[in-house]
Amino acid sequence: MDLQLDQQQELLRQSLDRYLAKHLTFEARRTQCEGEAFLDFWKALDDELGVGAAGLAEDLGGFGGGPESEMIVAGALGRALAVTPYVPFHVLSTALLANLGCDDLVRRIATGDMLVVTAIEEPQTRGEVARVAAQADRIEGGWRLSGTKLVVDFAAQADIVLVPALMDGEGLALFAVEPARFGDGLKPFALIDDTPSADLLLDGLEVEDDRCIARGEGVLAALSAAVDRARAAICAEAAGIAAVMVADTVGYAKEREQFGVAIASFQALQHRMVDMWAKVQEIEAASLLATLKPDQPDAVSAAMATVSEGLRKIGQEALQLHGAMGLTEELRVGHYFKRATVIEHRLGSAADHVERYRERRLSA
Repeated sequence: MDLQLDQQQELLRQSLDRYLAKHLTFEARRTQCEGEAFLDFWKALDDELGVGAAGLAEDLGGFGGGPESEMIVAGALGRALAVTPYVPFHVLSTALLANLGCDDLVRRIATGDMLVVTAIEEPQTRGEVARVAAQADRIEGGWRLSGTKLVVDFAAQADIVLVPALMDGEGLALFAVEPARFGDGLKPFALIDDTPSADLLLDGLEVEDDRCIARGEGVLAALSAAVDRARAAICAEAAGIAAVMVADTVGYAKEREQFGVAIASFQALQHRMVDMWAKVQEIEAASLLATLKPDQPDAVSAAMATVSEGLRKIGQEALQLHGAMGLTEELRVGHYFKRATVIEHRLGSAADHVERYRERRLSA
């Protein structure tokens, strides 16, 4: 099996890295402190390079790159610490809609005309969509939704929020709701890495019949597959973040002096940095596994568990080896650590994925 990037994939990686190096320096990233600024940057990037559609099939307005192109894009965004809606909009939502045959909506996302986010998490889900408990009850002319959705990134900035909810006797359904319809039930906030997010309180929300865009057994399968594809992209982003934290730590150790010599010369610290480097290789291998097998939940869960544990270890070591400087605003390693902490719990923690892997193995 050839695991090297082909010519087109390498060109995508180089073009994206050059653009981000030029337009998203660390100082420029620090000036982006709100959702609209992050979104404006993403739109400019997507307009110039078209990376949002890199992984989509050509008949859906994309470039046919599949999960491999999504890995390249997410990895580059991770290395640059870019806060973008790439994974929630262009990976998770497009995969879900494509799985359900909503091709027109996917094409609008591909061209940038429509921003669509999917509200997955609830208090009990922890990345497992089969545990969705939000309800949809029939009323005259439509549906009344109830329940809570947590940590929906870019919900306030999206044009449409896709809301999975249970119908009595009909399984899972998917509703397309404009953010304004949530009213006071949309509770925006920023995560520790500055990502704009929101909780959604659904109780009392009434929507028309045509807001239900899919229902039945196929919705759960489509949603599960889309979430695993998003997890593969998250693993790739984590690999980019991990590589930068290790490189910054090694560079700092070469410059920081103690007892008249660089601390990089201390054998104990060398061993710790080598261990960090080895963890990066594990994360990159896990990312590749998830990218090549996004349709195998066992492989994706194994990758997510490996990535979450490795990223935590690298982040903790990076901060310790930087000392008190690690969490200052002036050094980027602390900012990368915050993003790493968010990723560690995105769509299930390491413990959640170990348990998911175990349950699937036992039932096989």
